Amino acid sequence: MEQEVPSDYSSVALPVHTVSTADLVAAARALHRERANPIADDPFAHRLCGRLLGLALVFPPLKWLLFDVYLRPLHPVTMCVVMRARFAEEALEQSVADGVRQYVIIGAGMDSFAFRKPDILERISVFEIDHPVTQRKKLQRIARAGLEVSTNHHFVPADLSQTSPLAALASSPFDRSLPSFCSLLGVAYYLTPATLESTARSLADGMAPGTRLVLDYLLDTASSRQRDLQVRRRLMDFVDKRGEPMRADYSLDRMGSLMAAGGLDVVENVAMSDLAEVYRREVGPLAFEIPGIFGVGHFEVSGLRR
Repeated sequence: MEQEVPSDYSSVALPVHTVSTADLVAAARALHRERANPIADDPFAHRLCGRLLGLALVFPPLKWLLFDVYLRPLHPVTMCVVMRARFAEEALEQSVADGVRQYVIIGAGMDSFAFRKPDILERISVFEIDHPVTQRKKLQRIARAGLEVSTNHHFVPADLSQTSPLAALASSPFDRSLPSFCSLLGVAYYLTPATLESTARSLADGMAPGTRLVLDYLLDTASSRQRDLQVRRRLMDFVDKRGEPMRADYSLDRMGSLMAAGGLDVVENVAMSDLAEVYRREVGPLAFEIPGIFGVGHFEVSGLRR
C-alpha cells in the first residue's frame, strides 16, 4: 500500500535547514543512481553529501521521510540537477577534444567530477573555486572517504561575493594564457543580472580566446512552461525559507544578450526541458518529467572581442 504523505511538506520537522544546498545537490545525484534509466552516474555523491543525507540514503525510514515527504514536491527539479551536470560535462569533453586543458568549476560544491572521470583528469587540470567553509567540509569528506586527490586537482578557496573567479585563481597554478572551460552551475540563480554580467566580463577580459562557459538559470514566468509554474513557485518558496532567495530570472534571449554584453558568444542556449527528448531517445523514459522552468547555456570568449 502506498504510504500517505502530508500535503504541506513544510510541516514536517526535519533539520534540513541545517543542510547546505551543495549537500542537497549531491544527495540528488546519489538518488538518481537508483532511478530507472539514469542519465548520469555519480558513485561518489553519497560519500560527499554529509552525514545526515548520507544516513538518509541508506536508512529506509529516514530516506522516505526526507526524500519522499519533505522534498517530494521538488522531485522533478532533481532531474534538472543531473541534466545540467551532464550537459556541462558533455560540453567539457568536446572542449578537451578541441585542445582545452583547464577546467574551472566555479561554486564547485560537492561536485565529484575529478573522481568520476580519471581518464579526462589525466589530460587536464581541474580548479575548484568555492567558499572556504564549503571547501573545507568537502576536503574533510574526501579524506574520510579515502579518496585520492590527483596532482592535477586544485582547490581554490574564495568568497565569490568578495572576489572574482579570476582573482581567486591568481593564487593557483592556473594559466591565463590558455583557453579554459568554466562551469557555473546552480549559481546564477543567486546573482543579480549585473553581477552575472560582471562575472562574464571578467572571464572574457581575463581569459584566453576560446575559453568556454556553461551555466544554468531560472527562466522567467513568461518563458516557463505554464503547467510547471506551480513547481517553480514551490522551488522559490523552498529556497526563500532557507534564506537563499533567487535574485533573477531570464528569457533565453535575455540571457544571450547578457552574455554578449559580458563578452561571450552563444554556442548553445536552450530550455532544459527541450533537452529531455534527447536523453529519452538514449536511455528510455525518465524518472520525472523535466519541468520547463530552467535554461542552460554554453558560451565562448571570442578572439574578436579582445
